[in-house]
Amino acid sequence: MFALVQEFYEDDEGEEDGESVTEVVAYGLTLPGGTAATVGANGNGFGRWTSAYSAARRLHSDLVWLGSGDTEKYPS
Repeated sequence: MFALVQEFYEDDEGEEDGESVTEVVAYGLTLPGGTAATVGANGNGFGRWTSAYSAARRLHSDLVWLGSGDTEKYPS
């Protein structure tokens, strides 16, 4: 299982002077064969991906494996 998260900055401030907020945008499962499925954190939307890494890259999100504490970042 994994989560896809995005970091936002409050009050239209930049990285240097704003406080960041991290939000879960989707939850997902890796499936047999390495493909992945996601559902939006709000319950809307469903996606099928070639991998969890592909989902993170396409959704401009950080990949967090649930239960392991590891985070893998992809550029937005």
